[in-house]
Amino acid sequence: MILERVKGSRFSRVLPLWVDYAVVLIAGGPSLTREQVQLVRTAREADKVRVITVNDAYLIAPWSEVNYAADAKWYGWHAQGVAKPALGLTAEDVRVRWAAYGGERCAIAWGNDMLADERVHILRNLHDDVHGTGLASDPGYLVTGRNSGFQSLNLAVHAGARQVILLGYDGQPAANGATHWHGGHPKPSAGIYEHIRRSFSAVERDLEAVGVRVVNCSPGSAIESFTKADLAETLGALRC
Repeated sequence: MILERVKGSRFSRVLPLWVDYAVVLIAGGPSLTREQVQLVRTAREADKVRVITVNDAYLIAPWSEVNYAADAKWYGWHAQGVAKPALGLTAEDVRVRWAAYGGERCAIAWGNDMLADERVHILRNLHDDVHGTGLASDPGYLVTGRNSGFQSLNLAVHAGARQVILLGYDGQPAANGATHWHGGHPKPSAGIYEHIRRSFSAVERDLEAVGVRVVNCSPGSAIESFTKADLAETLGALRC
C-alpha cells in the first residue's frame, strides 16, 4: 500500500515504498493492446514492476496496485455502471468490476467537489483550483497537468520510482480517429491533446532533477518529451 490517510483528514499522502521498482503507467490511448498488458502482468508477477492504471485501464489490468482517476464524474459513471461496447461490457459488468477492484483508488481534490466514496484516497491540488505544470514535491499533493495520465506520473514519482514506463500515452487520436482503446468516455474532453503534450514537455527538467527516467513505450506516440522504446525490450532489461 503506497497511500496513507492523513490522521483526522479526508486527504491522503503517498509513501515512497516503490524505490526498488520500475513503475508502469497504463493509460487510455488507442495504441494500448492486450499483448502489452500481458507483458506487464508477467513482469509484475516476476516482481520487476509495480503498476498504476489510469481511468478505465483497471478493466484490462484489474491486478494493478493503484487505479488513478481525477474526475468525480468518472467515479459516478463506474460506480453506477457505464456500458463499454468496445470491450463487450454492459453497464452492469462495469459496475461489478469497479466494485470488485482490489487495488488502491486515488483522485485529486478539485474545489469543494469532494468524493463521498471513502475508498478513494484524495491528494491535494498543488495549485488549488486551477491547472498547473511541473511536479509537486510534497507527497500529499499533485499537479494536474490537465490530465489523469500526468497526475499518475507525479504519483509514481512520490512512490519512489526511478524509472517510469508509459503505455497508452499517445497524445493524439489513432489514424482511424479512435481516441481510446476502450471506446472513450460518456463526456469527452475537447482540445485536450495539446495540453497533454505541453504538460509533459514542461516537466522534463523536474524529472531530471529528481533522477527519474521516463520511457514511452506507446507506439506512435505524439508525446516527444521522453525516450521511446519497445516494451518487451524495456521490461526485459529490468532486474528483479
